[in-house]
This record gives sequence, structure tokens and C-alpha cells, in this order.
Amino acid sequence: MTEETGAATPAQTRATMTRLAGRGYVQLRHIFVQLPDSDKPRASIVGRAVHERRHRALLLYLLLLTCWPWLKENEKPLAASVWIRALTPPKGGGLTWSPSTLSRAWLDLEEMGLIEERTRQGRATTIIPRREDGAEEYEVPGGRTDRWNTYFSIPDAFWNEEIFAKLSLPGLAMLLIIAKETSKKKEMYLPYNKAKEWYGISAKSAQNGIADLDKAGLLHRREEHLLAPLSPTGYTVRNWYSLKGDFGNEARKAQAKLADKERRARLKAREKQKKSPTFKGEKP
Repeated sequence: MTEETGAATPAQTRATMTRLAGRGYVQLRHIFVQLPDSDKPRASIVGRAVHERRHRALLLYLLLLTCWPWLKENEKPLAASVWIRALTPPKGGGLTWSPSTLSRAWLDLEEMGLIEERTRQGRATTIIPRREDGAEEYEVPGGRTDRWNTYFSIPDAFWNEEIFAKLSLPGLAMLLIIAKETSKKKEMYLPYNKAKEWYGISAKSAQNGIADLDKAGLLHRREEHLLAPLSPTGYTVRNWYSLKGDFGNEARKAQAKLADKERRARLKAREKQKKSPTFKGEKP
């Protein structure tokens, strides 16, 4: 709480939001980053957000999906002030938020097909997400593994360690791209001249995003030297990228296993409670 008012701080608000979600991470379909048909344009929402400079909209959508496991059960929508507080960065970094910028970001998400048309409920606004490519109604991807539902994860550290406030829009895009590509493998290869074709972002944006991740301490780069007899050095360098810490492949797999274990334990406890005898006058 703030000393002046006793009100919840932005960090406390984010911590409560992620705790209520109960997973430790948010699930994001691969189609958020890249469409699956190799004979058609591959760019999806992330590339569009970078091209149209919709940084706030991208962050807001990520927070909406992070909160959705519990938010969908809420009888009342969250007030605008709660969203603003949760997205408020620490002093000296990140985007600033106000009622007008929040409203603009919701409108951007509507235009991108990422939320349903908003409706008023008293003073608050009801927000319902749409699927990550904006093409259909939203459902949690769950355990489905077809190419439209395969997903990757972004850990709650993105919010609770204030990574969201440290990355530029290209940095955020590259975080999502590398997280997607390393959901099943440890590292990815990306020549900058393929960034536009594969993900819809320019070579310069990809390069800036990589530099941003490196500066934030989130990037691991491995150089592979390939034989090139006609080059001045006799070799060429291929860069392989992966993420560090909670964002790495192994850490995210461990998070998923832990979340599944906790989910099974909760289900088992509920079944046990259902089978336990109850007595007159006692609440089950």
C-alpha cells in the first residue's frame, strides 16, 4: 500500500491479478505471433501491432488474457482505474496510462478484432477477449494441440518483475516471437531479412528488439560458425536465440508441470470433499 493513502500500489494490483489467475503464466496461441499456413502470409497480430505502433493495445490484451481465468467469473467488470493502476510502470520507465489512453487502447483492440464490442455495465465497461488472431470467439487453448490451438506461455514474471515496463514495442514483439519459437525447442534461428516474411516486422524492428531483450538481461545468443570458403573470413555466423530465467524453455516447461500438478490436486480435493459424509446442520 502507498504510505500516503493506504491504497494498493500498481505492483500489489498486478500481484493480485496474477495470483487469482492461479497458473503462474498466461497461455498464448502460436497464431498470435504467426499464422500456420506456409503458403499464405504468415504475419499475425503481433506484426500488425508493431507496424501500427499499438504498444498499449498489445500490453492491455496480454493483461486481459492473464486475468481472464478469474475475470470471466466476476459479476462486475473491473473499473478503468484498476486497469490503469495495474499497467502503471515504476517511476522512470514504461508507458504512462490515463483514462484517455486506456480507452484508446480498448478501441484499438476492438478494431483489431481482439475484444468483443464493449458494453457498459454501470460506470464500468464489460470486456470480453477474442481469439489471439482476432478471427473467432475466445476459448482457453487448454490441451488442444492442433495448429490453431497450439500455445506458448509467458510467465507472471513479465508483470511481477516489471518486464512489461522495460521493453520497447520491438522488444516486446521479439520476446513473444522467441517465446513462441522456443515453446518446443531450446533456441531459434532468425535472419533479420526473414523477419518481415515470417512475422510481419521489419529487419530493423527485429534487430532493435533483440538489442532491447539483451539490454534487459533476457536474451541468450549462441553463435554458430558455418563454412564459407569465398567469404573474407572463410566462415559466416548464424545467431541462435533463446530466453533466460523464467522465460527460458526449461523454466516454462517446469511451470507448466507445476500448474498441472496443482490443478490435479485441486480436482482431487474437490472430489474428496464431494464424497465426504455431511451431517444435518453442517455445511459441506
